[in-house]
Amino acid sequence: MNVVCDIDGVVYRGESLIEGSDVALQRVVDSGIGLFFATNNSTRTPTEVQNRIEHISGVKVSADSIVNSSQAAAQLLSGRDTTVLVFGSDAIRHAMEEASIPMTEAPDRAGAVVVGLDWEFDYQKLSGATEAVRRGARFIATNVDPTYPVAGGLLPGSGAMVAAVATTSGVQPEVAGKPHLPMRQLLRARGVGPAWVIGDRIDTDVALAAKEDDWRSILVLTGVTEEDTSGTADHVTPDLAAAIDLVLDGELEQ
Repeated sequence: MNVVCDIDGVVYRGESLIEGSDVALQRVVDSGIGLFFATNNSTRTPTEVQNRIEHISGVKVSADSIVNSSQAAAQLLSGRDTTVLVFGSDAIRHAMEEASIPMTEAPDRAGAVVVGLDWEFDYQKLSGATEAVRRGARFIATNVDPTYPVAGGLLPGSGAMVAAVATTSGVQPEVAGKPHLPMRQLLRARGVGPAWVIGDRIDTDVALAAKEDDWRSILVLTGVTEEDTSGTADHVTPDLAAAIDLVLDGELEQ
């Protein structure tokens, strides 16, 4: 059995640790169960996420246990003779470099456009991405999360940038991150077999588990979702600590 854990809104919000999540993660590490992290946040590389988890929670994790939507987007383009225009963070560019995918800033030279959360979103970037997509470039979204949980509430997520390009270009994107196939393939490639998927979003985390026969979901209520009105999660707990209690105390059957 494995645990696949979301991060923002589950382990921490912004710079603030969610109470009990540090102890919960350490319990999983100490148990010997495979612990993996799957995040739609495209603004940090796996190493940066590793450092952040360790800094905020004090729990030692491996960068290899972390997959993100930037890597999932790169997987969609890997092995193709395509030059990419990135509308998003340096972490997306890092993922492209790791996959040996060439990049350009010229819309007329882009064979694909990858859009993700961009803290420096501006009209010029939107115009360039839109032009490239209108010219026929493949339109890939790292994810379409509408919001991003921080300590004080919710900020606009990648979905806001993706929607802007979709609206101005008239083209809908391919989505790489949770719950879509590229992210699931990344997790399987890391060795994830039967797993409990723990997260705070029904449309990404719960849906991710629902698409794999041997994955089950635990929704936590510390992030975006305040209750499971859809009834689609296999289990609902108030936080990560309670979710790990269920997993490790043998109250759940895979």
